[in-house]
Amino acid sequence: MPYFPDEVVEHILGFVSSHRDRDAASLVCHVWYRIEGLTRRSVFISNCYAVRPERVHARFPCLRSLTVKGKPRFADFNLVPAGWGASAEPWVDACARACPGLEELRLKRMVVTDGCLNHLAHSFPNLRSLVLVSCEGFSTDGLATIATNCRGFSRSLTYKGVRWSFEAVIG
Repeated sequence: MPYFPDEVVEHILGFVSSHRDRDAASLVCHVWYRIEGLTRRSVFISNCYAVRPERVHARFPCLRSLTVKGKPRFADFNLVPAGWGASAEPWVDACARACPGLEELRLKRMVVTDGCLNHLAHSFPNLRSLVLVSCEGFSTDGLATIATNCRGFSRSLTYKGVRWSFEAVIG
């Protein structure tokens, strides 16, 4: 069976933007699987307990954008016991070790502490976007750390339709 050189496969996968299509392409053979993992820049994890963060970073070492969902949807209706889990800390720690070039992090229904935001701010100076949807456990001090230490980060935050500016916090 004739094989394409790695550069050709990489060039082909450069035209495939759909996650579903890239997943299908990775099933062609071991070479395509390896190259698809090396060229994927954006990953979506629908359940933070479905895969270990270290495994995600081993499979996709050149990540620029990561989306992770924590608690199930019924947590929005207070149907999950307090302290149930979905901590963002293991994900931030793994990202800090494996992909320092991360530019975008999206977390949904996760527990994000100020310490976690501090670690994020000091590990990813090129962070451009941090999206926290239905997350808990952090304060404005943690957000101020992000705004102060991330050069490319937007200097404002929109939360529930209200625009907050970090200019007063920064100086």
